[in-house]
Amino acid sequence: MTRDKLTAYLWPEADDERGRHLLSNSLYMLRQALGEDAVIGAGDVVRLSATSVRCDVRDFEDALGRGELARAVGLYTGPFLDGFFLADAPEFERWVTRERDRLATAYARALESLAEGAERERDYRGAAEWWKARAANDLLDSRVALRLMRALEAAGNRAGALQHASVHQRLLQEELGLQLTPEIAELVQELRREPAPSAPERARAPEPPASPVSAPMSVPVAGPVAEPVPVVRMEAPSKPVAVASERTRRRGLWRAAVAGLVVAGVLGVAWGAWAFRSRADPPDRSIVVLPFVNMSADAGNEYFSDGITEEIIAQLAAVPTLKVISRTSAMHYKGRGAPLRQIAGELRVAHVLEGSVRREGDQVRITAQLIDAQTDEHLWSQRYDRRLVDVFAVQEDIAREVGRALEVTLGGQGRAAAARGTRVPEAYELYLHGRFHWQKRTKEGHDQAVAYFRQAIERDSTYADAYAGLSVVYLTGYAQYVAGYIDREAETYANLKWAAERAVALDDNSALAHRALAILLWWQRNWPGAERELLRTLELNPGDEQAHNWYGALLGLTGRIDDAVRESRLAYEMDPFNLGGNTNYSDQLVLAREYDRAIALARNALEIDPRHPFSRRALGILYALKGMYPDAERELRRVAGAVPHVPDFRADLAYAVALAGRREEARRILREVESLPDGPRKRDAAFSIGRAYVALGEPDSAFAWFDRADWRWPHRGNRFDPALDPVRPDPRFARLSQRIDREMGLR
Repeated sequence: MTRDKLTAYLWPEADDERGRHLLSNSLYMLRQALGEDAVIGAGDVVRLSATSVRCDVRDFEDALGRGELARAVGLYTGPFLDGFFLADAPEFERWVTRERDRLATAYARALESLAEGAERERDYRGAAEWWKARAANDLLDSRVALRLMRALEAAGNRAGALQHASVHQRLLQEELGLQLTPEIAELVQELRREPAPSAPERARAPEPPASPVSAPMSVPVAGPVAEPVPVVRMEAPSKPVAVASERTRRRGLWRAAVAGLVVAGVLGVAWGAWAFRSRADPPDRSIVVLPFVNMSADAGNEYFSDGITEEIIAQLAAVPTLKVISRTSAMHYKGRGAPLRQIAGELRVAHVLEGSVRREGDQVRITAQLIDAQTDEHLWSQRYDRRLVDVFAVQEDIAREVGRALEVTLGGQGRAAAARGTRVPEAYELYLHGRFHWQKRTKEGHDQAVAYFRQAIERDSTYADAYAGLSVVYLTGYAQYVAGYIDREAETYANLKWAAERAVALDDNSALAHRALAILLWWQRNWPGAERELLRTLELNPGDEQAHNWYGALLGLTGRIDDAVRESRLAYEMDPFNLGGNTNYSDQLVLAREYDRAIALARNALEIDPRHPFSRRALGILYALKGMYPDAERELRRVAGAVPHVPDFRADLAYAVALAGRREEARRILREVESLPDGPRKRDAAFSIGRAYVALGEPDSAFAWFDRADWRWPHRGNRFDPALDPVRPDPRFARLSQRIDREMGLR
């Protein structure tokens, strides 16, 4: 490219002399980063050396030119320079847009050619994988959706075809206000109307393409080709965190070292998404149970298919030697239509169980198939036609057959259906309704869940899981500030106590019931009792990621930091999309003073959900601990503004402002918090207020608030928090610690 064009693209506001100077500096920095031979300047033209620099864009185009379509689509790992932006550089943005569209079009054409070639070879599974990748590139394209559905049906995966139709319909309605095309609507009716044929034997599918949304195509990198860095875009793409932070601090350097910093930004996102995943292959005995597809004529039966999925996950999680991805992360893929290999890769599992549920009155048809995610080999499949009352036996049978295929066994962990469930179909349905609404995590959802669980108990007063479910609803309702539970603590506690104790009395082998009892004992300020019940829960169900999370938090509160990190990491690996578990793991890393790992984890959580207040709060506190005060203040102001009714977030902001040296401003914020009426929310803020006074160097005020704090729960404060280091030598701290131990039953 000519020097004039480069300066016009990157520094349009600079005069000729200034632009040439900036370009010279940039080329110098690039040579320093990539090697002296990487950039060639001959006269007025600047070019990259093809022998010294590898560029994925060039490799992609070369592969297309040679007709190596599978290799080409494997090289395309996302939109060109996705997430990179230069302010006040319109010509540069127009060039990027043109290149992005050109490369994306070439990628889409290559995928369609591969899919059509597989169809000609009657390799319908392979065709379906290529069409899935093409659909992921444009989920609103009805022509592609129809081709994918037909390929899935030809491959014997009718449930997958219907699921994609559901996803496509929802997106059309939400994004464009449109309905399904007549061709797709007709195919949906045909698939629902006729029984599914047995899937014929197919040739093995070709190597599927890489995840089409996994990482932006990067600028050139120098030297030998390194092993590719995986980057997961779990939600809508966002700007790389490292890039955004660097731009804020040194905008001028951005322009001077654009190529090097884009590479750094890509690596930063890679670390954020994969810092806690092992580079090794996933364990052979590992599985994700994808949400079973509701194939009933009534779309309202979705609660039933989701319930079947959860119950099978619970059955498999009871196997000590099997890694099972938990419900939250499995449901993350509901309706997304992502390729199986992509899902397995992101969750680090070797196998996928998928299926469908069709219900008509009292009759239920459940189909399930176990797939090796690496080879696309179907290891086991079965169809069950049963009455509703026999569904428990089907769930256990599916778990048993999957275990046999993976060479694991339920052993002593499996329980008879009669002991763990109910023989009253109406009670079971009401229980599933309750689980479905509880998972919404809203005020309305919690209230509906309480009503359904109570109705289930009315139908069968011996239904242990209904009592356990009810106790969990009361707990999460209180902890998450919904449904007004936090303002009715005594009533909430009484309801939790009644439900948890009744659940354990009815079924001592219910892991869910023992977990509920553990939280009840925790609420009663009995940490040893809570630990005993959590260990019993994990004995009954080693794959209960929530029990691992709670146990990790309890270990952190009692100072067993290494064990706390281990337990929290186990929970995170079982359920990487669970933001509560993500935050808990980050909290334990803070106690271990592994701030960089905790920051990467918090950033990753915000990529999943940028609105999650506790992840943003954790990131702000971590920045403060690292001495990155402007970044800390920015994050904590955002969360305090987004959730103004939670006073401890305002106190956290005062902590960061105090550390930054603006003492009067910090005191003003604290006065605002302290002036609030007394109540549960102000009590919950006591630790954060005390921590802010530690940062101000006012230990008398800090200990006055620490004496008012409720030290039971991790989100309300932890005496092992590194922020308390300045007051740890104070004799009052030792007395405080001894009092906490006495109150929580440790002495």
